Amino acid sequence: MMPDMPNTQTPIAETPIGNSLPLRVKTILERNGIHTIEGVRRAYPNELLKMRGMGIFRFKQIEAALFPGKSFTPARIYSPIRHIKGSSLNGVFAPETVQALARGGITTVEQLLAKEPRVLLKIRGLGIHKLREIEDTLHERKKD
Repeated sequence: MMPDMPNTQTPIAETPIGNSLPLRVKTILERNGIHTIEGVRRAYPNELLKMRGMGIFRFKQIEAALFPGKSFTPARIYSPIRHIKGSSLNGVFAPETVQALARGGITTVEQLLAKEPRVLLKIRGLGIHKLREIEDTLHERKKD
């Protein structure tokens, strides 16, 4: 039997990020425990995209610097549309408008038509732009 030989192979040193990426990108990576180029390669693409503050712009900066010729395009994920429970105005107006109207106790078209514009403007979160949206939408509905 041969005596155990010590392992003469030294581990491969990983390359520090250094100045190969913009400072903000480097900060985000380091905050997430990635300090080397190899670490970035292991996290590419999905883990990088999950990092807070990364965004597609910074992700593309990483691709340009470390993955020339590659272009990963994530599927766009839309956040669910907020619906106000019990409001028949969902889908008629923008979710923010429906939410503001519900805050003012208005959840139906009939309640909305019964209010004067000056009263609607007193509702928190319902300004002139939302009032114009309401007027335009109601005007369109009367045409139909």
